[in-house]
This record gives sequence, C-alpha cells and structure tokens, in this order.
Amino acid sequence: MVDLKELFMKENVGGLDLILRALFGSLAISALALGVAKRSKWKWILALIGFTGIFSSITRHCTPYELLGINTARPGESNDKGLRGSHRALAEEDQLQ
Repeated sequence: MVDLKELFMKENVGGLDLILRALFGSLAISALALGVAKRSKWKWILALIGFTGIFSSITRHCTPYELLGINTARPGESNDKGLRGSHRALAEEDQLQ
C-alpha cells in the first residue's frame, strides 16, 4: 500500500533542478502578466507551467519524480519527513521548553 503522506510530502527536488523550476515558473508567470500569450489556450499552458514550477520549487517536491524514483536533492539537503515532519519537530521542541 502506498503511503499518501510520504508520497506527497517527501522532498526530492534540489540543486540545478530546483533553480530551473523556479526560473521557468517565474518566467511563465511574468509572460502571463505581461500579456505575451494572446490565445486562451496558451494562457492556460503558461499558467500551468508557472504554477507547477513555483509550487514544486517552494515545496521541493515533484510527485512524478517520486513515482519514477528520481531524487535530485542531495542526501543532506533532502528531508525525508517532509514539511509536516519539520512542523512536528518544532512542536516537540516547544513542548520541551
């Protein structure tokens, strides 16, 4: 059985891949804001590229990478617990104080 929390929260994007996702996402959002695309179809494509690029660079997670077993994050840079694990660690630290 697939653990959905691990599937959607494990960090697997890093390095050059992370920078390219943020760059292309920002460029797509900028092109959309400047009205570069005239047709509705291209506007939706730019919005999709922009959203997925920015979202995956912020969360450092790519679900297709997870399904294919690809991990571009360095071992020290990857957090297998994901975002929720870091929040849990902060909550445990607060309880100790």
